[in-house]
Amino acid sequence: MKFNPFCMCCAVGKQEQNIRSFQDMDKKVEYMKKVMDRMANIAEEDCAPSVSVELKKMFRDFWEQPVEDYTSVKKEYNRLMLDMEASLEETIRNSEDPLETALLYARIGNYIDFAALSNVNSDTVLSLLKEDNKEPLNAQEYLHFRKDLSAASRLVYLTDNCGEIVLDKLVIILLKELCPELDITVIVRGFPVINDATMEDAQDIGLAELTTVIGNGSEVGGTWLPHISSEAREALESADLIIAKGQGNYETLHDCGLNIYYLFLCKCKWFQYQFNAKPLQGMFINERRI
Repeated sequence: MKFNPFCMCCAVGKQEQNIRSFQDMDKKVEYMKKVMDRMANIAEEDCAPSVSVELKKMFRDFWEQPVEDYTSVKKEYNRLMLDMEASLEETIRNSEDPLETALLYARIGNYIDFAALSNVNSDTVLSLLKEDNKEPLNAQEYLHFRKDLSAASRLVYLTDNCGEIVLDKLVIILLKELCPELDITVIVRGFPVINDATMEDAQDIGLAELTTVIGNGSEVGGTWLPHISSEAREALESADLIIAKGQGNYETLHDCGLNIYYLFLCKCKWFQYQFNAKPLQGMFINERRI
């Protein structure tokens, strides 16, 4: 998805919020000039997640501030979801369509996003999970998905956040049972970025024991094709079917033309506007039919 005016204004606004409490007004003006200079030089391949990484580095270097460490947060939410894993799996297996139910739970898990939301908390996660997934997947897209799944030999699953990855694991378990011959590769972030899931998370929650898991070689909060590893890109381009979790994957992959089913919650005003959606409304859409 190309960098758009709404995202540009949002990025500038976030940087101003980050420095609002600082006292040196001249230095703040100097910093905001650097931010706006970057906005004035957006390249064709730039997207919101890639520019976000640049701005984080700019902030760190200019203000000599350490990068925020989400290690404890990631472990907290992975543990929260692992503690619920058995009961959620039981609910999923007892549902009318276990795969659809698993996808719904995985979509709800997309709430655990400290980059897009400022007030993520465990009580809200538990509340959303207990609503029994009242908002179904798009029925027509789910029919397309099941048809594509029945014909696929290679599937790639792009994860997003910690905690959420435990719910992705439940989807992978069902996919392997339904399609035992299906070659499934899970791709996580190549390096730590906010609370996104990395190889360490995949190993900690037992996902790496179930199927092939690789890092994408990038620290961008998504799957930015110009800068991911050749291994990850080859996996994507050879896949018959791709499931991509989260707004970041949509922002980095939209318009690529691959057979991607995006699964996410609308967590910012631009996504709500673009899809005429209410806050935290769930989406299940296909790259080729958007």
